[in-house]
Amino acid sequence: MEIRYSKKAVKYIDKQDKPTKIAIKRAIENLPSGNVSPYKGHDIITHRLRIGNHRVLYYYELANVIYVEKIGPRGDVYKGV
Repeated sequence: MEIRYSKKAVKYIDKQDKPTKIAIKRAIENLPSGNVSPYKGHDIITHRLRIGNHRVLYYYELANVIYVEKIGPRGDVYKGV
């Protein structure tokens, strides 16, 4: 399965310390397993992945492509979506 990242998602990952980067990347690579649930309130069918206090908002762009739209802390990731 191919994973594509938005510029915001890449920027957030780059700012994190090494253990957090590893945890986020490992969780995203293991999608769709993990603490995943549908996220309502968005035009596109979006899912939410929970990684500790971080949240990853993503959707399936095509059958075999996951598009990671936004990554952020629990309280901030849902703002502006």
